[in-house]
Amino acid sequence: MSQCPEVRTVLIHGKALEGDLIARIQPVLNLLEARRINRFLTEAYAELLTENGLDWAAMGMRVHQTDTAPTPDMVLSLGGDGTVLETASMAGAEAIPVLGINTGRLGFLAHVPLEEAESLLEGILSGGYTVEERNMLSVEFPGLGLEAEGVALNEVTVHRRDVASMIRISVHRDGTFINRYWADGLIVSTATGSTAYSLSCGGPIVHPASDAIVLNPIAPHNLNDRPLVIPADGTLEIVAEGRDDHLMVTLDTRSHKVAVPARFLVRRAGRPFLLVQLPGGDFIETVRRKLHLGLDGREGPSSAGSHEINSDLR
Repeated sequence: MSQCPEVRTVLIHGKALEGDLIARIQPVLNLLEARRINRFLTEAYAELLTENGLDWAAMGMRVHQTDTAPTPDMVLSLGGDGTVLETASMAGAEAIPVLGINTGRLGFLAHVPLEEAESLLEGILSGGYTVEERNMLSVEFPGLGLEAEGVALNEVTVHRRDVASMIRISVHRDGTFINRYWADGLIVSTATGSTAYSLSCGGPIVHPASDAIVLNPIAPHNLNDRPLVIPADGTLEIVAEGRDDHLMVTLDTRSHKVAVPARFLVRRAGRPFLLVQLPGGDFIETVRRKLHLGLDGREGPSSAGSHEINSDLR
C-alpha cells in the first residue's frame, strides 16, 4: 500500500437506480461539484442517469472518451460488489484505483456505505486513502474473443448449462496433473473472490494479500473432493467435457456459452486490480463484521480483537 495524491478527476460508474437511489446519491454528486472535481461518466452510466431523469450535463459532468479525456485519478463505483467487478475489465480504466461506494447490502469490494460516503469523501479526495493491489486472473480461450475482457477479479467458473448431467473437468498446472472432477462445475477463485461464489460452495476464506488461487468444485460427485489452495503463479490448463453440446464459462459476471470439449488456460493476470482502501481498514475485521466470524451466542456480539479469557472458563 502507498499514500496517494489528491484527487482532481474522477470517473463515475454505476448500475441499477431503483427506488430513491437518485436522491440518495445526489449528496455525493453535489460534493464532487462543490469541490470542483472534474467528473466523467461511463457511457452506460450516463444513459442510465438520463433514463432516470437526471440532467448530468447541467451539473457539469461529461461522458468519458478514453482517446480525448484526461486519465481519471480514481473510479467511483456506485453499486455493489458486482458493479466494482465491472470496472475490473473496463477499457481505459486498467491502472486507475477504484473506490466502491455501496448502495446495497453486503459488500467486500464496495465497502464504503453510501450513507457515509459524503463525509468520507472529504478526506479521500484530499489524499486520505491507500491503494491495495489485488491479483486478477486472465483467461486464454481461443476463438472466444476474450482478448479485451479476459480478466476476472473474483473467479473464473466452468459449469453445466440448465439441468444437464454433471460434467468432467480435468485440471493440470504447468503440465502436472492436479485432479479430475465429476461435478456441476469448477470455480477457480482469486484470494479476493474467496469470499464470493467460492465461499458459498464451501471454500475457505483467503486473505486478499495471499498469492494464492482456490480450486473449488461445485457439488462434486466424489465426497473426498475438497477445495484446494495452490500458488497463484503457473498456468492452469482446464478441459471440461459433458453430455451436453455446450457448457458455460463465466468470468466474474460475464458468461460465455462454449462448445464441448472446452479447453482453456487460466493464469494470474499481468496487472493487478487497484482497490481504494480507507486508512486503518482491515480485511479480518471486515470479515468478522460482515460474516459474523467468531460470533458466539454464549458471549454476545463478537468483540474485535478481545483477548480476555471468559471467567467461566478459567
